[in-house]
Amino acid sequence: MTATGNRGRAGRHGQRGFTMLEILVTLFLLTMWLLASAGVQSSSLQFTKAAQFRTQAVYLAAELTERMQANKTAAVAGSYVYAGSGASSGTDCTVALCSSDDLASFDIYEWSNRVAATLPNGTVAVTAVVANPITYTIVIGWTDRRENRAYSGSGTTEAFSYTATRTVFDDS
Repeated sequence: MTATGNRGRAGRHGQRGFTMLEILVTLFLLTMWLLASAGVQSSSLQFTKAAQFRTQAVYLAAELTERMQANKTAAVAGSYVYAGSGASSGTDCTVALCSSDDLASFDIYEWSNRVAATLPNGTVAVTAVVANPITYTIVIGWTDRRENRAYSGSGTTEAFSYTATRTVFDDS
């Protein structure tokens, strides 16, 4: 009986510390999984913000095209052409009667201010090919506001843009 009892003790004695090693490996793997999961969450938030800016640009372009459609007389005349600077609102068309050209200037003024307030470093340009029908090209640009990010050769920010076209037909 003593021979069996000695083997049992020797067997337990030879595996000392193996359970601790298993726990350490498990903790290491769990830590790596949690760090990877945090990285995926961080990337997801960055892509969500970029998608939000693109969606805002689409909405803003659609807003201007709807304003053009509502003021078709000025749109057909090319009054919505805008170079991206110097928009002024001569008349506040929300409280006063305006001509179609004044309304176009007011629309561009309000819209360009909304773009600048909504998108980081937002820029706009509206060009037109004057023909019958007239076709407008709306370009809305912005930069990614994340700081200290190294992009491929472009510095710490990355420029994005959205381009939309709108053809306005003269109904008269």
